[in-house]
Amino acid sequence: MTETWEIGVEIYVVGIKIGNFFGNVKRGLVIKVNLFVAKGEVRFYLKNGKEVWVHIDLKLTFDGSFSTDVKLLTI
Repeated sequence: MTETWEIGVEIYVVGIKIGNFFGNVKRGLVIKVNLFVAKGEVRFYLKNGKEVWVHIDLKLTFDGSFSTDVKLLTI
């Protein structure tokens, strides 16, 4: 992964599979979410040169919103 910074992820939002996504984490991989129950985005990115983080920013139709940043791993 550190040669190309490519990642592959399978995304579920409120139990609904959005799909499988592949991209370059160094440039940032952004998945747009546009469902009846949730809208927003999930973004994977590098922080501090070798930490892989995910930023989740969703507005839920029936229950407000959810926004957070979570460190997934250090390479």
